[in-house]
Amino acid sequence: MMEFALKIATKIAWFVLQLFLCEIGFLVGLRRKKNFFLRAIGSLILFLSLVALTAVVREVIPGREFYLIRHAKGIVFFFSLVLFNAIALTGCFEVNFRQALFCAIGGYSVEHIASRVSYLIQICFYSQKPVPPLVEYLCFYIGIPVFFSLVSYFFLIRRSFEKNRACDQDWKVLLVSCANLFICIVISAFEPDPIAESIEAGAALFGSYICTIMGCLLCLCLQAGVFHESKLDEKNRILSEMLEFERKRQTISKETVEMINLKCHDLRHQIRLLETQTPELRSKSLEKITDAIHIYDTVAKTGNDSVDLVLMEKSLLCEKNKINFTYMVDGDKFGFMADEDIYVMLGNMFDNAIECVEKEENTEKRVITLVACAKADMLYVCMENNCPVPVSFQDGFPQTSKSDKIFHGFGVRSISHIAQSYGGNARFFMEDEKFVVEVLFPIEKKNS
Repeated sequence: MMEFALKIATKIAWFVLQLFLCEIGFLVGLRRKKNFFLRAIGSLILFLSLVALTAVVREVIPGREFYLIRHAKGIVFFFSLVLFNAIALTGCFEVNFRQALFCAIGGYSVEHIASRVSYLIQICFYSQKPVPPLVEYLCFYIGIPVFFSLVSYFFLIRRSFEKNRACDQDWKVLLVSCANLFICIVISAFEPDPIAESIEAGAALFGSYICTIMGCLLCLCLQAGVFHESKLDEKNRILSEMLEFERKRQTISKETVEMINLKCHDLRHQIRLLETQTPELRSKSLEKITDAIHIYDTVAKTGNDSVDLVLMEKSLLCEKNKINFTYMVDGDKFGFMADEDIYVMLGNMFDNAIECVEKEENTEKRVITLVACAKADMLYVCMENNCPVPVSFQDGFPQTSKSDKIFHGFGVRSISHIAQSYGGNARFFMEDEKFVVEVLFPIEKKNS
């Protein structure tokens, strides 16, 4: 009994190793959770514990002498491994159970193909003699799974799997993949005994292997197609967000132009009145004219035209909404950035800050400050604004309270994306009832 249990445990251990080798390609692009290695060890222990418990239950349940019950237990056991694998993945990576199950099914499909190819090779070349131990372990147990893992990654997964993003497919595709994998497991469970010497049994075994290989290959192609479709959907989503941002920017620019036109109209009207007014009224009119031309004090001269444009436009918007805006910006340090990146990054920072402080009923607390200067070999950009409402964070990003989370969550993520594209990073946090955005760029790295 002890020898039988040890044999079963050894088979399960090799199967788990092969499954891990075949699953690596699906895990390369996933974002790891904090304390990944500790989580990985804990998830591995949990996975092995569940596998061992299921194996014990499988042996304890009576009915091994009955053909259907014996194979039904095997089917449940192997399908349970896929579910346990998905649970373990959720403990290590930033994925939900649906995404983890998608990757687990893909890894199991690759493993199933590798194991069936190994069996076919053994039938063709080692049917009349034992397999040498070195060949068995290095070739069949490790070499072939690694080979098919690399093939599936470079020819199916890598072409359509975007880095750091798990595929968020719909339930229909996931159900089809699960059903396909379940059928392959069922076929494998009822495969004839490989040591049978009859021609009919050999033909049935060969046909079973071919069917399961084709079924798993179909499952992988389906998943790769979903990755590709998801990537196109992501591009369309980003395009829609950019169009929404452009419409919002045009609205703000239109409001700015209207404000300038209104100021100019007031100037023309007051200049005409000067000719007919008494000295006392003329003095008051001159004060109004002085206030009107104060709009041109918002013209910034930081040393960078794109920065100046954003500061002028947003300063006018702040004036219109009675927001106290101050800045200390060295525009020359932005020279390594593309004009559109400067406009998008600063524009989003301003839009979020203005939208936040507008909620403050006390106009004296409507304060926004911007600092941009060089620190060592880094460009440091920091914007602070009073925040009258608490902000929740998820994965380091502030969560919007609006129903349209796609468009309103785009701003902060675009800031982070632009920072990363220049080798920097962005940070969002609350401090002393202020919302703070800090962005760091390596200056020398881009100028070299």
